[in-house]
Amino acid sequence: MSPQIQTILRHSGKLLLAASISLNASAEPTKESQVELLRMKREEIAEREANIELTNAKVSLLRAKLKTQQDLIDDLNAAILKKQEELAVPDAGEEEGKPDEGSKGTLPASFLANVTPRIVIIEGNMGSGTGFLCVSEGEVWVYTAAHVLSGNSTVSVRDSKGRVYRDFEFIECAEGVDLVRLKPKDKGLEGLEMATQADAPKVGDLIVAVGNSLGAGSLSGEPGRIMNVEENMWEVDAEIIPGNSGGPILSLDSSKVVGIVTHLMIAKKQNQERPGKEVEVKRFAARLDKKWEWRKMPITRFVKEWQHIETMDRDSSIAWASSYLMLTGPEALARRDPRYQATFRTDPELVKSAEAILAKDRTHFQVQRVDEWLKRYREAGTLQRNSLIDEANKIIERNMEDIRLKQDAPKPEDFSWFHRQSFEEQIDWRKKLTNLEK
Repeated sequence: MSPQIQTILRHSGKLLLAASISLNASAEPTKESQVELLRMKREEIAEREANIELTNAKVSLLRAKLKTQQDLIDDLNAAILKKQEELAVPDAGEEEGKPDEGSKGTLPASFLANVTPRIVIIEGNMGSGTGFLCVSEGEVWVYTAAHVLSGNSTVSVRDSKGRVYRDFEFIECAEGVDLVRLKPKDKGLEGLEMATQADAPKVGDLIVAVGNSLGAGSLSGEPGRIMNVEENMWEVDAEIIPGNSGGPILSLDSSKVVGIVTHLMIAKKQNQERPGKEVEVKRFAARLDKKWEWRKMPITRFVKEWQHIETMDRDSSIAWASSYLMLTGPEALARRDPRYQATFRTDPELVKSAEAILAKDRTHFQVQRVDEWLKRYREAGTLQRNSLIDEANKIIERNMEDIRLKQDAPKPEDFSWFHRQSFEEQIDWRKKLTNLEK
């Protein structure tokens, strides 16, 4: 029976009971009818308070999320404005009409025309990004960043001319970097040429980042330079933004692919000479001029890896939230009962977080256990609550047993490199929750 039907039947029962009391009452209402009506009114008030608390918790979480997103947008805007100011000021020694030695240069009109037919736009049900056709070991592959595909259960791959690539034989995941490649079944495809160690760029060399900027579905190219060389990464200053992930970094001189856009880092810094908030943005690309170890698997397995991690995270979160609420009690109860708050010292913010977690999935069996217990706890008298606390401990133990790691559970080595760290974090959290960590 759905929660809506249950609510309707519950309220219908209250109305019928009230009508029955009214019809059977004499001219003067009886004491019993008054007590029953008062009890019903208290139940309605308690239910409304619970709904208000849940709504407030959701609003608090949304406000926190919006603030985080706004801070990120402010930081990005500040970084872009700063870069624009730098580019607008010419060097004192710059000759008129001639770019200085440190300039990124102008992107040739023919460059994108030759490159974009081999760039693909990747759109999933959870996000979008960029990929590209590239020749490796005599075969054409679709390269992209692992995080562009991760978390999506459905993915569409198309090029700038609207051609859709639907069939892929398998996926290969690189060990040690945010990089995957897919083998299309299509024949006769042309791909970009990949740089080798012999023609890899150096610090200061001109490059171009091509991608699906902001996931808008159109391609653009951003010129830049190699700023730093790391073992697995290039640091570049091309204006990489969300949506460019998975796109190629190409040498402006040779048009060969030297890297693939993976991530950017934003750091706040203080400048005593120029008071106010300043940010530093660093942009990185995985190197493709070096040999990577590849792990081959069906695409469905890559998808299921993240689904398994999400399921673990959901179940572990529910187990934590269930335990916290059952050990601390409803927030409203703690406010109304000073003795209860003194005993458990309820943290209102943690209570809101726990309630929000349970509110996401009321059909989960652990959530239903806790909801039923909390309902009985709210309705119980003082003497009954001691026995309910003992029952709560048993329910918590059952919930922890449900998430306790089993001998035949997947191991970290079963996962692709990109998903492995997230899986290990879930294992560590479960060990702490179930007291298995020594």
